[in-house]
Amino acid sequence: MRKNYEISEYGVIRSKEHYDIEPSFKSLRELYLPKELFNDLLEFIMQNQEEKKDGDRMFSIYSKGKKRQIKTKNYVGVIETSRGLTLEILPKIFFNYSDEDYNTELLNTKKVFLKMLSKLKNSPFLNISSAHLKTSSSFPLLEIFIENYIKEIKKIIRGGLKSQYVDKQENLNFLKGKIVNSLNIKHNHSNKAKFFCAYDEFSDNMVYNQLIKSTLLKLNRISKSHYNRTSILQLLNHFDPVKESMDFMSDFRKVSGSNRLFLNYEQAISWSEVFLMNKSFTNFSGNSKNMAILFPMERIFEDYVGHLMKTYADGHEIKTQDKSYYLVSNHKDKNKFRLKPDIVATNEINNEQIIFDTKWKLLDVSKEKKNYNISQSDMYQLYAYGKKYDLKNGLSKEPRLVLLYPSNPDFQKPLEDFIYEGELVLSVLPFNLKNSLSKIDEQKELNNILASISNH
Repeated sequence: MRKNYEISEYGVIRSKEHYDIEPSFKSLRELYLPKELFNDLLEFIMQNQEEKKDGDRMFSIYSKGKKRQIKTKNYVGVIETSRGLTLEILPKIFFNYSDEDYNTELLNTKKVFLKMLSKLKNSPFLNISSAHLKTSSSFPLLEIFIENYIKEIKKIIRGGLKSQYVDKQENLNFLKGKIVNSLNIKHNHSNKAKFFCAYDEFSDNMVYNQLIKSTLLKLNRISKSHYNRTSILQLLNHFDPVKESMDFMSDFRKVSGSNRLFLNYEQAISWSEVFLMNKSFTNFSGNSKNMAILFPMERIFEDYVGHLMKTYADGHEIKTQDKSYYLVSNHKDKNKFRLKPDIVATNEINNEQIIFDTKWKLLDVSKEKKNYNISQSDMYQLYAYGKKYDLKNGLSKEPRLVLLYPSNPDFQKPLEDFIYEGELVLSVLPFNLKNSLSKIDEQKELNNILASISNH
């Protein structure tokens, strides 16, 4: 029996065989799996990250006594193994619920995660919806992903499957295209009435449709939703004349360039890469029998905050991943070491510029001797931004610098400002993701952050 399990970032996964756990126990911080599923997950992880350096690994594996433990890191998403385990790894968001409120915490965590994921740039998740979560907190994220893919394919079907010229080679009773001499001699040496020809045929059995058919077949195998499987089978009827892709990597290269004739296929092909190639900003792979759709939370948080800035920061020109300047202006007549702050907000009327860097990390106000867990390299980086943008931006005031972290029980108010020198000041601020459950609260949270900077 396949079952869906959930855990948060930095949660610990253990095997039930070693622990006396109440059947009703539920927590996003700890997960106890049946022995066979724990071993299945352990094997899956070991196969996929055995050659990676510790810093590149998405899980840590260690022992307490003779008991193996798996700890998740700062990667979120879904893993589906060939033996039936579906594991959702969710962002660590602090709602201050008790363990009795597990279902509420799970529901709201998923809602915030899907909202953030829907703002992830250069991904197929832009139109993703959390509608199903209104009825069930346990509705699997993977099924939501699959349903969004189905919607994309339905759009293509409504517009009609596209065709393109496909290279074909065939032994015919008549001449078509051009004769392939070597093959013609091989096949028709004693039969002069046939011709081995190469020709182009306008057909819907082409690479775009082949990739989609392969994706639908895979999703039909792994989906647990009767609704999704029924929809997939209905869609496959439209792809009867189409063959499966025999080489995913090669075929995705063929469709990687922009082709205006196939613009309506772009979202579907992006989804297909996620499902067939486990493409999700990580190199944690898998094979055709399993799936790993994992994302670094740093990237999701950065794109989400960038979206909010562009949506709500009235009066500011917002640039994300700004590439205007280099740290070194001249080395052998070339610029070196490009600067790339996450967000630059400029208001020329107010003579104001704010440079944000988002960090998905837990600060702790009680750890002043350890600099609250702020990385020294981040402090250097913001200093470089401040000095370079002050020289180049044409404003009379030095830019304000901001490090933005998710709030947590140990970090709920801005730290006292860090003054580098003169008027070059760095603010370290919390972003409360609980406020991402509604657009109104989302806007208030961003306005509070901007007001906090202006008031310092």
